[in-house]
Amino acid sequence: MGADAGSVSQWWVLVECPGGRILRESLEALGAARSVQRAFPGPLAAVWVGVDPQLSHTQTLASLGVERLVRLPAATGPSHIREAFLLAGLRELHDANRPACLLLGATPLARRLAPKLAVLQGAGHLPRVTYLRRVGDRLQFTRSLVHGRVSEILGLAPDTPGVVTLAPGAFPLPRPTTATPPSSTPLRDETHRTAFSLVEPHGWKVLEHTEDPLDELDIEDADVVVAGGKGMGSAGGFCLLRELADLLGGTVAASRIAVDLGWAGKDRLVGQTGRKISPELYIACGISGAPQHRAGLRDCRYLLAINTDPDAPIFRHATWAVVGDALRVLPEWIRLLREEAA
Repeated sequence: MGADAGSVSQWWVLVECPGGRILRESLEALGAARSVQRAFPGPLAAVWVGVDPQLSHTQTLASLGVERLVRLPAATGPSHIREAFLLAGLRELHDANRPACLLLGATPLARRLAPKLAVLQGAGHLPRVTYLRRVGDRLQFTRSLVHGRVSEILGLAPDTPGVVTLAPGAFPLPRPTTATPPSSTPLRDETHRTAFSLVEPHGWKVLEHTEDPLDELDIEDADVVVAGGKGMGSAGGFCLLRELADLLGGTVAASRIAVDLGWAGKDRLVGQTGRKISPELYIACGISGAPQHRAGLRDCRYLLAINTDPDAPIFRHATWAVVGDALRVLPEWIRLLREEAA
């Protein structure tokens, strides 16, 4: 890539912490940055987006090899204004530091910001990267195409910085390199104050603006996903999925037919033509498990399937299988979970 083995490189990671918890995707990006560091040694910096970091956050980042933490304060106002404010801050930081590579996890915010930043900075944009490796004095990037059937190997032109978004679940979570540092030796921590004006966002014209529900966890961020298919019978059946997901701290997803029937939104679709997710636990309710649906599950750790058909394809891939009607099974599970929580 732009930096060769003999030059000093800077590796930057966008770390998102919207609700007090660092997103798994951002931790995966830190893991990818650590692998880059092993190939091309250089300082690692984290650009912090979200609630103010606590001591536990800075200790975690320091233990993962981060030497510099740059906070980007959030703006107030509609989400499109806040996003424009964030993009302006990233652009100013990029101008001032010219990192060899900015790595972003597979979050909706990162996927929106990365191509814009790359265009504004004249950087190379590499989306959905699944693998990084050093070849000679260059860094090569691999990404999957045609639903994983083909791999594409890419590189950056000399002296060209990279803005890289990662594929979900492609990189392992990093392990601490050192013991958690005491509070007397804090991480180098600074705040970037952008000069961007909130009144006139560079002549942009907003044609339409829609707010996502604040209580709806994105399916790519959730550790627990409860998904429904045709076997849920109706949109009313999805109320059971939401109850169970709330009790487990997760969110709801759907198969293609459930989305086509209007029982769930398109942003909830898991599958070949939908979202690709990597939850810790995926609960498939009334889903047969066709290959098109399973294509949306990347490295799901545990799969629990409920289906009335004992020969349903989903059972061949399930960690646990329940042969039965989800409309009868789920109310009993919900009752037991509520009793346990009481």
